[in-house]
Amino acid sequence: MDNSNNIPALLNKLCEELTLKQDAIKPAEAYELALSYMTSINEQHSIPDEKILCQKIHSRLSTVSGRDADKFNELFAKLKNTFVLKQPVSVLSLLLALSEAPQTTNSTQQLFPVPNLSVINSAAAFTGASSSKSTVGSASWGVNTPKQQNSNPSISTNNSNLVIATQSCNHANEPACVRDAVLAATGVKARSSCNWSRPVQVLYSRIAHLGFLHDKLKDFIDPASVFTPQGLMVEGLVAAIREELTEYYRSVALLQSQVCESDGGGGTLRRVSVWAQDPLHRLHWLATIVHSVQHKRGGELATCVHRYVHHGDERVSALARRLLTSLTYPLLLMLTRWLLHGEIDDPYHEFFIESRNGVPIDRMWHDKYRVREWMVPSFMCREQAAQILATGKSVVFMREACADLPDQCDTSPDHAIHLQSLLAAHTRTGSSNSEVAWWEAEGLREGVETAHLMASQRLLAALTTHHHLLDHLAAHRRYLLLSQGDFVHHLMTLLQDELSKPATSLYVHNLTCTLEAAVRATNAQYEPQHVLSRLHVNLYPNCDGREDSGWDVFALQYRVDGPLGTLFPATCAARYRALFTQLWRVKRIEYALHDAWRDHTILQKRLKAMPEVWSLMRRVSCLRAEALRLCGALQDASCEGAEPAWVELLSAASEGHHLDRLLQLHHNALDRHSIHAMIHHSTQELQSYLGNVLNETLALRSFETTLHTGINTELERRERYEALKAERAARNEFAITCPDEAQDKERRKIFIQFLASRKADLNVWARSYRGHVTTLILKLALHQEVSLQTLAFRLDYSDFYKRGDAKLHEPLTYQHKRLSEMGLHLAKTRLLDHTKRK
Repeated sequence: MDNSNNIPALLNKLCEELTLKQDAIKPAEAYELALSYMTSINEQHSIPDEKILCQKIHSRLSTVSGRDADKFNELFAKLKNTFVLKQPVSVLSLLLALSEAPQTTNSTQQLFPVPNLSVINSAAAFTGASSSKSTVGSASWGVNTPKQQNSNPSISTNNSNLVIATQSCNHANEPACVRDAVLAATGVKARSSCNWSRPVQVLYSRIAHLGFLHDKLKDFIDPASVFTPQGLMVEGLVAAIREELTEYYRSVALLQSQVCESDGGGGTLRRVSVWAQDPLHRLHWLATIVHSVQHKRGGELATCVHRYVHHGDERVSALARRLLTSLTYPLLLMLTRWLLHGEIDDPYHEFFIESRNGVPIDRMWHDKYRVREWMVPSFMCREQAAQILATGKSVVFMREACADLPDQCDTSPDHAIHLQSLLAAHTRTGSSNSEVAWWEAEGLREGVETAHLMASQRLLAALTTHHHLLDHLAAHRRYLLLSQGDFVHHLMTLLQDELSKPATSLYVHNLTCTLEAAVRATNAQYEPQHVLSRLHVNLYPNCDGREDSGWDVFALQYRVDGPLGTLFPATCAARYRALFTQLWRVKRIEYALHDAWRDHTILQKRLKAMPEVWSLMRRVSCLRAEALRLCGALQDASCEGAEPAWVELLSAASEGHHLDRLLQLHHNALDRHSIHAMIHHSTQELQSYLGNVLNETLALRSFETTLHTGINTELERRERYEALKAERAARNEFAITCPDEAQDKERRKIFIQFLASRKADLNVWARSYRGHVTTLILKLALHQEVSLQTLAFRLDYSDFYKRGDAKLHEPLTYQHKRLSEMGLHLAKTRLLDHTKRK
């Protein structure tokens, strides 16, 4: 009896005998398990020959390089002679297998598992193989005699072990079910599944869910789909999903071929269900991502996909990284083009930087380009987006506003190298193969920062060298903010008579001549010509219908154009005009008070014979000094408060900071000036109180003018009277007649009444002025700006106004705030010391 021909029957009989007393294990299951175990550990491998392996390796190396083939022979001979290799055949087999294996990278070839339904197929191969008689698993099952068929009718002659497994499981319709399940995995519906058992339907539905997910992905990549918006980044996502489906089709095709080759016996429904777990997981997350990105494009699309990069499941994270890298490649191209050339190639409005048409050149930097916040990808911070915007704007500004081409300057292309390396790496390795994606690579950050730094330095160098940015900044401060003291004083002296006229009688050309005379007579004459040529006079009449004087409408104007119009736009010019108007008003009042002091000093020498005006003149002099000190304190606070901001601005401009930084510093400097000049939006209430104080101060000058006129009139009358007396005495006549004496007494009486009315008016003015000053000091002390609180302290450093008004005794004044903070700090310190001692 040939044992090799009775192995299946003996194995089946052995399993039946062993499972008689085991109710939990059926004979068919035991037989299938034993058959699988035997075929898995007893596969026959042919032992290759060493010479044949060497010849194959030599021939493979010869196709590449003959020198490498000779070197392999030499090295192998040395190793063989040294007896280092104990298993040379195994080593050569490994080397040959490695050389014959396909050189696959992390491409899409392993996205889906390769089906391997070879358990039963290997058993079939086991039955047809021939080997030695010493092993049961190596025996030949391929030929069965009629005797064997009649001796055991339960085992078929063809593929006996497969039939036994199929019959034992009672799965007569399973091959057809497996084929339908494989088709359902690609979206093809089964003919009928109502006759299948419940377990089969469960397994089939699990596999058929692949088809449902597949259809959803097919609908998304369909060009006619309403769920897919147009765009280059969407096309990148569609291309990545199409690659996923291509690899899914390849895996399903391999599965179907294995099922067909084994006639349904090798691939059971359960094994197909096990294979479907990984594709089901991958397609499920693909469908989830596709559902989340519907009706989105550009940066919003990238942000939706980027959320899944931080998923806890590594497989989901890797899938999202691959999709994100593929869909953001158009974004990388747009980003590189913007950073290197300042151009936006965005036909579908996907880039997070938007270009606006119809913007004039002086507003190019501010209004032409802007960041669409909702389009900024989540893997890019807002600061980086601002750097990218500023870099492209610098390139465009240099090309269009400064008329400077990139090849006209010698700059290091470090940022171009970084960005081009990202493009080259993405193109060389594919859309998802690099270990570090471009959007998280360190080279992107370095490229953006280097591009931003170099573009900013180049732009600032052009503005500073060719367009004299520092000179124009200093000129704005000197002439529009009245920092050039000798020029401002001399200009005001020359314009005093002209500006005292009504505004309707003034002409710009006359004032321009006066301005040129002031420039020639002061240190302003040493300014460069590109500064003096931009300094002009302008008149800004009010629109409220009142009759203005020349002081109210006069203003200096500094005209800038070209690239400098970006740093000093129309809005900035309006702020300078408002600051000039306020500072010019304070300066004019101070100049008027000094002029009044000069008139008072001249008049004082003539008042020796008029003692009745001494007290009034002394009172006026004290009030004038009080008003002068207030005007000086206001001007000092305005200059000192904005001085640090201007120092920072000029130092930043000289150090070559980027233009946005300079614009911000310039805006901060103007804000500091506006706050201390009390024309800022946060000091609107203070502006009205300061206006009341300045109006009252100007009223004092009008009061003094009237007083001096009356005194001078009386002095001239008395001088004429004394001259008349002297003339009569020289002619030996009576010096005084009764009518003359009566008239003189009447005139003196009228003058005394004039002085009394002036004293009453002065008392009313003093009460009103000090009331306004007290209110201003109180509002300054209550303001949140610390420098304004300091100004309140400076205006009342001697507590003069505090003694005259009880409102300044409130605990919210600056002195009380300071004392309260000191007391609180002292209490905290004592509490900490007490705690440490314990």
